[in-house]
Amino acid sequence: MASLEAEKIGKMLGGCIGKDARILDVGCGYGSKLKQLTELGYTNVKGVEINQVIVDAVKREGFDVVSADEFDLDEQKEAYDLLLMSHIIEHFQYRDLIEFMENYLACLKPGGLLLIATPLMNPSFYDDFDHVKPYTHISILSVFGGMKSQVQFHSRTKLELVDLVYLRLAYQLKYYRALSMQTRWYRIPRTVNRLLHLVYRLSFRMIGQPKAWIGLFRKI
Repeated sequence: MASLEAEKIGKMLGGCIGKDARILDVGCGYGSKLKQLTELGYTNVKGVEINQVIVDAVKREGFDVVSADEFDLDEQKEAYDLLLMSHIIEHFQYRDLIEFMENYLACLKPGGLLLIATPLMNPSFYDDFDHVKPYTHISILSVFGGMKSQVQFHSRTKLELVDLVYLRLAYQLKYYRALSMQTRWYRIPRTVNRLLHLVYRLSFRMIGQPKAWIGLFRKI
């Protein structure tokens, strides 16, 4: 999943921004996207992360990372060409997400790009204990797109959708006791899962369940 996502992000960004573009990875975690962007040749990449222990660890690897407390939103107003929010928005309730996104979108230049990667609702979504809510590009545009949608809030920042990619994984049997408990019957659903994965691979990843989406938006 991670390598496929990195491949798609690389293709989406290619030709959209220069290698010297200022990029901010919001919620960079342990820096996987910082590493991938650096490997793709982008030379001006910065990360911001709420966990100080993680910040220190990523700094030791030589990356430019600051804690969320250190990052001065006012000083960074309209400073970046690209914001990256990878697997971040699904951890917020919608009221908190609007405030969070508006704060960081203020750091994006007019005409700058926002890349969001986030899971869709799928059988594994709530396996991540702190996943709160899945969002789609439609729900993001209903608040940030200037659409006449019947929602409680509309953002002062406007976005338009530039590109959209869905990531799919093979259909898999999951909620079976034989699989979870590894009983003597587990080989049956495991064999079915292997066949489903083969179908997925032979179809060039077209026949599978939607797992996540990556959207590229432009700040208007």
